[in-house]
Amino acid sequence: MTLLLIILTAMFSSAAYGMEAEDYVTDNLDDMSEMSHQHITQILQDRKGFLWLSSWNGLYRFDGYGFVAFKATPGDGNNMGSCRFRNIVLDYDVTPSSAVGNIYCLVDDDVFLFDVRTARFVSVGGSLERTARRLFKDNGSRTGGFEDVRGIRWKITSDGFFRSVPRERKWRRLDAVPGSVTRLMYRDRRGRVWIGTRDGRLTVLDADLGLLGYMGKDGRLHDGDTEFYPVYSICEDREGAMWLGSKPDGLFRLRGDSLEHVGGLNSGSVYDLKTDRRGRLWVATHVGGISVVSRKDGRYVIEPVAATKGLRIRRLLILDDGTLIATTTTGLLVADNIYRPSDRVRWRMHVREANRAESLSDNATMNVVRDGRGHVFVTTESGGLNLLLTEDLHADRFSFRHYGLENGLGSDVTMACAPLNDSVLLVQCNNMLSLLDTKTLRMENFGKSFWGENLQFSDAEPLLLPGGRLLISLQTGVLAVAVADLYAVSYKPRIVLTGLRAAGISSDYVVDYTVDYRDTIVINPSQRDFTLTFSALDFTDNRYIRYATRLDEDSIWSHPTATNSIDFRDIAAGTHTLSIRSTNALGQWTDNVRTVTIVVEPTFFETWYGRTLIMIVVAGLIALLTYIIIYVRTLEKRRKETLEAYLLLLDQKKEDYSNTPAEPKQHAEQRPEPIVIAPRLSAEDEAFMKKIADFTERNISNSDININDMAAAAAVSRSGLNRKMRQLLGVTPADFLKEARMKRAVKMLKETDAPAADIAYACGFSDPKYFAKCVKASTGMTPRELRDSNP
Repeated sequence: MTLLLIILTAMFSSAAYGMEAEDYVTDNLDDMSEMSHQHITQILQDRKGFLWLSSWNGLYRFDGYGFVAFKATPGDGNNMGSCRFRNIVLDYDVTPSSAVGNIYCLVDDDVFLFDVRTARFVSVGGSLERTARRLFKDNGSRTGGFEDVRGIRWKITSDGFFRSVPRERKWRRLDAVPGSVTRLMYRDRRGRVWIGTRDGRLTVLDADLGLLGYMGKDGRLHDGDTEFYPVYSICEDREGAMWLGSKPDGLFRLRGDSLEHVGGLNSGSVYDLKTDRRGRLWVATHVGGISVVSRKDGRYVIEPVAATKGLRIRRLLILDDGTLIATTTTGLLVADNIYRPSDRVRWRMHVREANRAESLSDNATMNVVRDGRGHVFVTTESGGLNLLLTEDLHADRFSFRHYGLENGLGSDVTMACAPLNDSVLLVQCNNMLSLLDTKTLRMENFGKSFWGENLQFSDAEPLLLPGGRLLISLQTGVLAVAVADLYAVSYKPRIVLTGLRAAGISSDYVVDYTVDYRDTIVINPSQRDFTLTFSALDFTDNRYIRYATRLDEDSIWSHPTATNSIDFRDIAAGTHTLSIRSTNALGQWTDNVRTVTIVVEPTFFETWYGRTLIMIVVAGLIALLTYIIIYVRTLEKRRKETLEAYLLLLDQKKEDYSNTPAEPKQHAEQRPEPIVIAPRLSAEDEAFMKKIADFTERNISNSDININDMAAAAAVSRSGLNRKMRQLLGVTPADFLKEARMKRAVKMLKETDAPAADIAYACGFSDPKYFAKCVKASTGMTPRELRDSNP
């Protein structure tokens, strides 16, 4: 009896589990956190949508991406003795009139309030404590089966933290189609649907998807499961005959109940069939390239296209102007006009180019289609979707726009695609479907959370039927779904801010997890590099949620990404508006834009008073620099004038040239008036310069005097003499003596007939050649030229 009871209990449990497995999709979320699920004591959900869990290791908040722990720390100001949280309740039940989402916590036998706006625990007493204790008692424990506002079940066992999402089936499998890889879906002119699978079955359905039968090798439909050939493509000709391309059995023609095998192809692996406007059949094969089948003299003639020999062709697209586009394993093949003679048709292969970003993303091309607006799309094995941007299909190089994981596509493995209308393209990836709005470039993905299970899609093109019905090929059959169900938005998640961390902060800095409870985020001037994290609270499955952000209204939305954070680097001071929007877990964009005000405080020098101070300082520096320049120029001018005055004074002191061997040219010339030096110098400086002038006048013809002699005459040291003359005249003693001698020499060359050598000796030059060189350097003329220029 006991054994029977155990067996019945096990059977009942298994049945119950099987029913739950059928109605719910269950995941273990242990990999999101290191929390010990064996000690979780309570689960609840606040009005923002956060899940809160109490445990013996603190309080946890779950946002769909991970758990954040809040617990007592040394020095935090509360008297919490441990982190054993035994129960929690929301303040909505304790203080409903003033509730904001705070959490009352039972820690061992004490009651604390967790303030969600400050992330601090505060002791609670009085009536609030009594109310909270009563609610703790009534609350019990929900870890064994908590259901949130969306009907998602949360369960904690010794095996992990489980989430069970209700299935929302909006599709059905076609039971008549075998559970094998679907290779073909085709709708003929009579409205019948043909579905070929890799196991060699060819299923024929009526317009309402009711079973008509299974094609047999005798060319007839059979009621029961019947083996045929693995059909990869079907095409109807003008006569209404059905051409069937199979792998590896080649090409067949079916007319009525007559099935004929057409031989002569280079390869028996037929992947695609298309007819042109002349009625010819183009056959794409693996390894054998492309062949053309035409009817001549009552029989079919197969002509291989030499330019495609050896290529592995997958799909064909023939346009009205004769352009043919073929997907291959080595690139995208294009023929300019198939209606020309074969030897005049030009074939071009477009491939991925390592150094050109707009080239094809992957050489292994899968499918090619053209939508109602004339856009050509190419799917690839691992390079995502390619939109052809080049308008001239006969160009030597094509440019593409790429769609992949980086800009919102569900996968880079794109199997097939088909236009649903002029602006929406259905992309069939390996594990999900994606819808691309070609006008807005918005992407929506439909993965496990939409289908309720992990589906693997095949490479057969989706088939759009009348009435908005859509057939999708699977690795295990065919599913049918209404197109309207793909557009129906089932849930609009709320976007919450989950954390704020400023860059450049020490490693012990705690991330601000309370940022969602503030209307405005204020950023310190020293923390302008920061990261803001956020979450769209759709707990069904966040793997397919995509986010877009925009900073300030004049900017554009960013490309959709799965990253739930945004990094700011050196953001400008002022008030900014950050907008965040997201899809739901089904990949559908919703009207859930979250707007966040960010105030970046200015540095001192970015304030009006700081900028004013900068302007004052700059103006002061400019004024100071101007004053210095003017002062230096004035000083230099004064020194130059003083030097010229004293040099001229030396000439006037000499009444005549008695020490020269010749008389002046004009004895009767009126002597200039003596120069009176302006009183610019102090009495001490004038006395000093008088000594220098007297010494120079007495020794101007003495080539043996030196600076030490001049310093002795002025009663100063050599360095003192050098410093004083630089200060008063701007020249060294040696330069002054040289200028005085040169000035006297030039004057004598102009006003006397004395030989240049005699003048050199009279002016203190011991070498007439050196004298001539000095005259040339000073005046630009030789002594003779100087004398001739002044007759």
